This record gives sequence, structure tokens and C-alpha cells, in this order.
Amino acid sequence: MAILDRVLGALGALARGVAMALATAIILILILAVQIVFRYVFNSSIVWSEEVATWCLVWLVFIGAASIMQRWEHVQITILIRRLPLGIRPGVIVFAKLATCVAVGLVAYYGLQWVLGPAHIRSQTSGISTRWIKLAVPIGAGLMTLFALRAALEDIGHWRGGDLEYFSRYGELGLDEVAEVRPGRSTATPKT
Repeated sequence: MAILDRVLGALGALARGVAMALATAIILILILAVQIVFRYVFNSSIVWSEEVATWCLVWLVFIGAASIMQRWEHVQITILIRRLPLGIRPGVIVFAKLATCVAVGLVAYYGLQWVLGPAHIRSQTSGISTRWIKLAVPIGAGLMTLFALRAALEDIGHWRGGDLEYFSRYGELGLDEVAEVRPGRSTATPKT
């Protein structure tokens, strides 16, 4: 499990790095800014700029989603899980993570079929095959599959070890933790 953790940690760091490079928008903002300047100042346009910006966003979505999946920070609505008895909760949580693993695994599989299929065109403006853009789907979803599987295995380990305290805190975000995330905010409830 330690080797798996190291490999997934390295993949997660790589995904975060790629997502950060795209999200900091050095590429994206520069491309769009140059396009705006050319369009409105020089009354001309750079034909490939919108296409490349769109492709960067596609990669950002899939690689960024994988990076978030590694830390299991996607949006979750845990009200149902929090209301379940503690004895049932681990099974539901593990089932949800395994279902997530299967779902993103299917996206990765069909995304790979899409990439390997014959339906690709070359961009007339940049000459780049759409295969390179479509490759973001199986790569991002494949990473999400590995990270979801790792999260499920971790939960199974806690469950098999009888660590119900771990599951009792699942989805918990109290006022004290919100105050820690947002310093300077009062946690006191207003008096009426």
C-alpha cells in the first residue's frame, strides 16, 4: 500500500502541477488577452486563439477534477450519510466511493475508445489533431478512477479495523472548522 500511495501521490502532484499551470491561466489569459487586443485595437483577429483557449479549458477540467479527487474534495452532500446509524454508515460510504470508481472508470474506458476511434479532425487553424484534446478525457478519468479506488481502499481499511470514529466524522464541517478556514469570523451565535 505504501508503494501505491507513493505512485498515486506522484500522479496527484503531476495532475496538480498541470492544473495549476492551466489554472494560473498564464497560457489561457495571455492567449485571450492577445486575441482581445488584436480584435479591438488592430481590427484583426488571431484565428487559433479561441480554439487553443477552449482546449486548455478541457484539459483543465479533467486534470483539475483528478487533482481534486485525490484529496476527495469534490462537492458532497452528506446530510443523508450523517443521519444514518453509525453501524450502516461505513458500508454506504464505501459503496458510494466504489460506485464513483466504477462511474469514472467507465468514462475513462469510453474516453479511451473515443480517442482510439477514427473520428478525428485536424484543426484548420492550428493543424492539431482533435485526438490530443480528447486525450484529456481518459487521462483525467483514469486518474480519478485510481484516486477513487485508493479512497475506497482507505475507507475499507478503517471499516475492517473497526475505526467507527473515522466514519462518525465523515462529512463534518462545524462552525469551529469554518472559522479556522475563514479567520476573523466569529463563531458565536447571535443573541435574540
